[in-house]
Amino acid sequence: MEPFFEAKAFLRHKLQASGPHGVHSPFVFELITQVLNPGREFYIFEKIENIRKKLLADQRTIQVNDLGAGSRALKSDLRKVSRIAKNSLQPPSSARALFKMADHFKPASILELGTSLGITTAYLASTANVPVYTIEGSPEIVSISKEVFSDLKLDNIYSYTGAFKDKLPEVLSQLKQPDFVLMDGDHTYSSTIQYFDIIFPFLHENSIVVLDDIHWSSGMEKAWDEIRSLAEITLSLDFFHFGVLFFRKGRIKEHFKLHLP
Repeated sequence: MEPFFEAKAFLRHKLQASGPHGVHSPFVFELITQVLNPGREFYIFEKIENIRKKLLADQRTIQVNDLGAGSRALKSDLRKVSRIAKNSLQPPSSARALFKMADHFKPASILELGTSLGITTAYLASTANVPVYTIEGSPEIVSISKEVFSDLKLDNIYSYTGAFKDKLPEVLSQLKQPDFVLMDGDHTYSSTIQYFDIIFPFLHENSIVVLDDIHWSSGMEKAWDEIRSLAEITLSLDFFHFGVLFFRKGRIKEHFKLHLP
């Protein structure tokens, strides 16, 4: 455990990060000012956020099987759904940003590591009727997420229950070439590197990989720095809560620390 690590990292990021006018890449400037523009609202946002409100009020207690780094706030395996929703779900700003990126780049397939209660999965699955393959370690949490998908009438989500290292080969054998990947699960250095190494051979030039909680700990920062330094990654964007990796050839390698609009 590293007390206050994330808070210190946030202050450092706030001082170093740029807004759109500090960015000299036309591609990144367009991404910030147009794609991620907070003024771009979609009808599905309200529907998903209404489901989030229900989860935040859900007093059911479930048994949670943590296969990863676990939760800093929730120590018991017996947890209320409302507490999980409060402490584990992507904030609306991040989930909407991921939706907007997926909507803009139009991936033919999406892979998510870490379903949680299914809110971010629902955002990704609502961009278009493309298959979303999502993996979650806890059967009880998967059960709740399926309720979310049913309430939103999303039938393009394929849920897998089990450890990432066990399920990834099975999912990747069906996906072949994932276009958009969200890694939001086991927040440890070794596991993040391990899962990325499993996924990496299946990626292609137009794939996009998002790593969540890249400043959650020194181990996650180390994993982020190592992965973004790979020669195949030509553009990396650090939005603090998550990082985005691009593999497009013919670009000069660039890295940006950015404020999320």
